[in-house]
Amino acid sequence: MKKKKLKILALATLVATGFAFTSCEEDKQSEPQIGLKFNTVQTPITLNSGLKSAQQTKELSFNSGTITLREVQFEVETDEDSVEVNFNLEAITEIDFATGETNPDISYAQIPAGTYNAMEVEIELQDEGDAPSVVLNGTFVDVEGVSHDLRFEFNSGETFEVEKEGTIKFDTNESALAQVTIDPAAWFAEVTAAQLSAATKNDNGVIVISSTQNPEIFDIAADGLDMATEIEIEN
Repeated sequence: MKKKKLKILALATLVATGFAFTSCEEDKQSEPQIGLKFNTVQTPITLNSGLKSAQQTKELSFNSGTITLREVQFEVETDEDSVEVNFNLEAITEIDFATGETNPDISYAQIPAGTYNAMEVEIELQDEGDAPSVVLNGTFVDVEGVSHDLRFEFNSGETFEVEKEGTIKFDTNESALAQVTIDPAAWFAEVTAAQLSAATKNDNGVIVISSTQNPEIFDIAADGLDMATEIEIEN
């Protein structure tokens, strides 16, 4: 199982996967609550043609599918006694990419009021069984303007770990929101239109990008997941 640790700086730029903490109004609570929201990006990106002379627009976008999570963990550390508090949501959870909604709902978890000097969020993909943990459906438009159905499949117990250092304060009756932005098209930023145009299709005419189908393109996209190292944080 891989673990990606993303060190957060003061004001970094969101690349592929990110977290933003903003205060929001909820019903009064005796303890602060932290919410989790998934923002799924469906905006097309323009691909590099892979050909020096080609100037036409080549687009790739994703609009539906599922991402299956095994665990979401929140961890905070106090400045006074260095005690860590863990919040584990271990139910298998599915994100609907079209809407960003989760089933079952994992929107909020309580966190003790106080001042902390570090906070960490871990998201682990489901990796049990043969079914891919990520199945995303999209469209590739080639240099001739022809649209091709595309499906990305990723099966790994990947763990994405995001850490924020510095003073973090949670007051009683206060809520905070952790927004996770998922932009799969950005994972394909290093894939060229020429590579997708030359990709093989399955019997249904779909370009499947997986570890067993079009593996060369899959390896590039999988490496794109490692590029999510810059994140914007707001309190």
